[in-house]
Amino acid sequence: MINAKLIYNTVLNDERVKAVAKTVLDAYPETITKFPCVVYLDASQSDKEFADNLPTVDSLGVEVHIFTKTVGNYKTTTEIGIVIANVMKENEFICTSNREVPDTEDNIKHRVMYFIRDVYAL
Repeated sequence: MINAKLIYNTVLNDERVKAVAKTVLDAYPETITKFPCVVYLDASQSDKEFADNLPTVDSLGVEVHIFTKTVGNYKTTTEIGIVIANVMKENEFICTSNREVPDTEDNIKHRVMYFIRDVYAL
């Protein structure tokens, strides 16, 4: 098993992501106070291929949540999502889901993106 969180941390702390998101976190905070905010979660990790009864390829899945305000001069979830999708694609991740989700808070937009990638474990 590889350290998937380290991969996500490296990829999502890219300067381009930091240029559009005020905060990038690897877990949900109790309260989001700085917008736009990107939260990424290690959604899945599994062995995919084996050689000599040892895993050689890990399948990774990361869920990326984007929160932004609809009032004020904030980037939209779509604008931030495009930057994240480009950075993830450059790092060999495939986007399998990209959706806007309803949020109960006034003036907050929330987008969820899901990315997968296979990584050689050796």
